[in-house]
Formats: sequence, structure tokens, C-alpha cells
Amino acid sequence: MGKIRAPHGYFLDLASEEVACSSGVLLTDTNIKTLSVRYDIGEFQYLERSDRETVMRPEDFEDAVLNIRKAIGNLPDAKMGQFFVFDAAIALQREGGDAIKIAKAYLAISESGKYASVGKEAIEEIIAISGQDPLHVLRFLDAVGEMQQRKMNFLYGRVRQKAWDGAVSLDRLFEGKQIPDDPEVYLDQRYIDYLARNSEEMGRIHWRNFERLTTEFFLRKGYQVELGAGTKDGGVDVRIWTDKDSKAGPPLMLIQCKRYKDVVGIETVKAFWSDVHFEGGEKGLIATTSSVSRDSKKLCEVRKWPMSFAEAAEVQKWARTMWRHVPVIRDEE
Repeated sequence: MGKIRAPHGYFLDLASEEVACSSGVLLTDTNIKTLSVRYDIGEFQYLERSDRETVMRPEDFEDAVLNIRKAIGNLPDAKMGQFFVFDAAIALQREGGDAIKIAKAYLAISESGKYASVGKEAIEEIIAISGQDPLHVLRFLDAVGEMQQRKMNFLYGRVRQKAWDGAVSLDRLFEGKQIPDDPEVYLDQRYIDYLARNSEEMGRIHWRNFERLTTEFFLRKGYQVELGAGTKDGGVDVRIWTDKDSKAGPPLMLIQCKRYKDVVGIETVKAFWSDVHFEGGEKGLIATTSSVSRDSKKLCEVRKWPMSFAEAAEVQKWARTMWRHVPVIRDEE
């Protein structure tokens, strides 16, 4: 495919569609611009919605979209999908495997129409047809799966309509309360992934979403959790019990969430301690996107109040530990 000449708006719309279909996150022009500047994605940095035209090679557009997906936390890297299969083939060859036989068997099974997806039965048949080591087959299929996840829809004439319909707006994280469809989830994983990669924006998210992030973090730590009503909650945003207690008796911990720009001061800490004491909680925690004053910490220490504080760096770490790709974080990340 040659170079594509089109108005800037065409590339912005196409990028938004590709990201929405692949990641489930709907980006505006401003989102794309902001991320392109932040992560130096040159192809999109200078696009403005107008009739002005630009020329872009499909492979450059693909690289830019993959970098946007990396920027929102959807991918751990921006490696093009075909390289996963190439690298897997080279590795198998070094180990005495035959990637060509596996590829031919995979294509035969895929084109046969016998299976709706490559599940257990299909894999067993691929192993039988190729005559290759099962571990080699699984590794090759993993690479194929990764390639499929990174394909550009516009290059292959396919649009995953379901993924597009189910996309969440990135702006919703900052501008309004976000309630996931799953009642057992407190904050959509796609938003957590974004915050894992863009932790500097933690202080911008809607205050209710910050409470939801905090609740989700402690839920994944194995605690029983209860998210407060959000208004008229007496200053307690989240209540925590150990998994053994199952919300029986006073909470193990009460949490107040402060999505603040200013430093959390003594009066706030005093007021919250009275709530912890009143409910009979074992300890209290103030989670904030800013910081807690030194005097506040000293007061708790002198009075021996069982209070702790999760400041900006700590709550940013919470998101990173919940990132879907956390097992493959590299040192440079």
C-alpha cells in the first residue's frame, strides 16, 4: 500500500476509531494531541481538524496508533504485531522446531471453518497436523494472538463493532462519575490502565472516581470493602474489613479520600480521626492526590493515633500495581 494523502480530520477520526476498536477507549482530538505531545508521537502532534491535507505512510500511521495504545496503558509496548510471529519463528528454529509446519497447520484449521475460535480442540488438531512439540505450538499461537491484537482494522477491512459500541470515553474519567457495568468492579480497568501510564493526571480525575480507585485497590488486596454514598457520608469514603470478618463488627480501617491540590492540614486530620474513633475503627487512612502537612503527621505521632497517609506518589503506585500489563513492566518503564 502506498502513501495516503487525506485531510487532517481523516487521520484523527481513523486514529480514534482504531484505538476505540482495539482498546475500548474513546479519544477526542484533544486527547490524541495531548498524548502525542507527551509521548512524542510525531505523526499526530501537528494534526488539527481542518481541510488541510497531509501525507502519511500506512506503516507510520500504524506505528503512531500503537504508540497511542501504549500511552493509554492498553499495550505494554508499541511493537508491531508481525514481529511477534517473526521472533517466535526464529526462537523455535533455534530450538529445533519448525514454525512453517505450525503456521501451515494453523492456517488449515482457521480456514476449515470447524472452529469458531482456536480453543483446546483446535490446538490439539494443530499439534497433530504439524507434528510439533505442544509447547512450541502454544508459543507460536501466543505470538499469532498478539499479532491479531495489534492489527490495524483499516488495513485489513475489518471493524470490531462490539468493541466500538462498548468503548468508554477517556474524558469521563475527569469530568464525571464513572460507574462500571460490572457491579463487582469499582473502576473500569481501562481507566486504571490509563492512570498507570499517566499517573501525573491522578489529581485531575473526578473526585468520585478517586474514591472508586481507592476502593478497587483495597478490594484487590483481598479486603472486604464498602464504598460510601459519596455525599453526606460523614467524612468516611471507604470502609475496610478483613476477608475473615465479612463486614462483621467495626471496620478494620476507615478511609477518607482527598482529591486535593492543596496540602491536607491539621483540621482535616483531626475531624477524620473523630470519625474513626466514633465508628470504632482500628485505624484510619487519608488518601490524597497531594500531600499531608508535616504538622498533621506529627500530631498523630504525638497523640498515638493509628492514622496513616497515602500521598500522591503512593496513590500513583496503586494504579501501576493494578495495570493489566504489570507482569511485563520493563526497567525503563
